[in-house]
Amino acid sequence: MLPFGIPTLVIAEDPQLLAAAHAAYAHWSAEAPFAEPDLELRLESGSASSFGVCLDITVEGSRLSLTGRGAFGSADAEVGTAAAIIPVQMAVDAIAFADVFDTLMLFLLARRGRTPVHAAAFVIDGCAMVLGGPSGSGKSTLALAAAKRGYPVLTDDMVFVQREPSFAVWGFPRAIHVFPENAPPGDHPVRVRNEKVKSAVTLASSALKAQRAALFVLERGDELELSPIKPAKAVDSLMRLDLGFDLLARESREAIQALASLGSWRLKLTDDPGAAIELVVDCWRNGRMPAHSRA
Repeated sequence: MLPFGIPTLVIAEDPQLLAAAHAAYAHWSAEAPFAEPDLELRLESGSASSFGVCLDITVEGSRLSLTGRGAFGSADAEVGTAAAIIPVQMAVDAIAFADVFDTLMLFLLARRGRTPVHAAAFVIDGCAMVLGGPSGSGKSTLALAAAKRGYPVLTDDMVFVQREPSFAVWGFPRAIHVFPENAPPGDHPVRVRNEKVKSAVTLASSALKAQRAALFVLERGDELELSPIKPAKAVDSLMRLDLGFDLLARESREAIQALASLGSWRLKLTDDPGAAIELVVDCWRNGRMPAHSRA
């Protein structure tokens, strides 16, 4: 598989675990075999003594360890390898399996030139509209509003920025997690995110990558407003890093600087995420972005 364009080998003797891994990363299937993988993940089946709600994740330098839900795992970013023991019952729960597998995979990918930035993003005419802000700033509801209007969503919470050898913003196709009262009608799996109960809303349309981007710093306000913001100010605003993102502080600043240098705006939100999406789309498509060129 080629997540974010990086050759990755997954090894598992249990065909059920291997199938679960390939299903979770179906978007990243390699069309042809690659000679030498950059990353390697080994999966083993195990029997769970418990199947709780949360994962306990510890990071020390280039190493990560996780335990919880009956799973045990570790990753070493310096050598590009990870391993996990995963309960058999987890292999048939796509979201629970992805929580463990993604934790290991993304830890390795983030240290291979794909820096995570705490932002949602959707795509207009091949350009990523990157919506940056801390937890609770409205990223997921904006992503859901964009999806409802037919725009491909890269992610609702975390983009990955590639600066070399060429610029790219990578998305990570997963369900959008919103509070149950903000979810569309229908039955949605309930998951715990950041110690909050969320509904996992599956996307009908998603995107994987964009090679252009515009950055929007999210704020709350009494009235919907879109205004220019200097790149340095945008970077400083988004460098108040939440837990986890602070592990790559230098890389995060460089990634946000790369996003901001392409165009940066402040987007003040009201309680109507749909109106915010419509404002961004209208201004972008009609050449009315305040004070900035779209180039």
